[in-house]
Amino acid sequence: MSKHQEQIIAAAAGKVDEQILAAVFAKPRGATTAAAGGLIARGIGAKWAGKQSEGAESAGIALGDPGAVAVTPTSLVTMQVKVSFGGQITDVTEVLSTVPLADVDSLEVKRMGMAGVMEISAGGSSFKLEGKAGDMKEFAEVFERARAEG
Repeated sequence: MSKHQEQIIAAAAGKVDEQILAAVFAKPRGATTAAAGGLIARGIGAKWAGKQSEGAESAGIALGDPGAVAVTPTSLVTMQVKVSFGGQITDVTEVLSTVPLADVDSLEVKRMGMAGVMEISAGGSSFKLEGKAGDMKEFAEVFERARAEG
């Protein structure tokens, strides 16, 4: 697990009511493509990211870009984060959504090249987030344990 989890947990202190069991730095799928490359890549990435944000909104979940997702003993939490020039997460600027674990239908992680893609389904909708594959895999394992215990 990268240092992002520790940074998110520290930055969320006092902003999330429960203990954070796991956290991952994640953006809507396509956000990285939208930020890189030329005009065509930006357009394609922005379209993908917009589609993921719409899917999340349909499920009653708001996404941060840059953002983070955390799992507590009872909830899945999305947050807007501030990232330093060096890639450190320095602050949680806003808690965007808190969804009971029982309301999340599924959370799956797949590797796509060097990155990971996490697909979350809730309320009849689904959306994808991108981030570090290893971090997302560990996050998914903690999520499944928390849901099984809850």
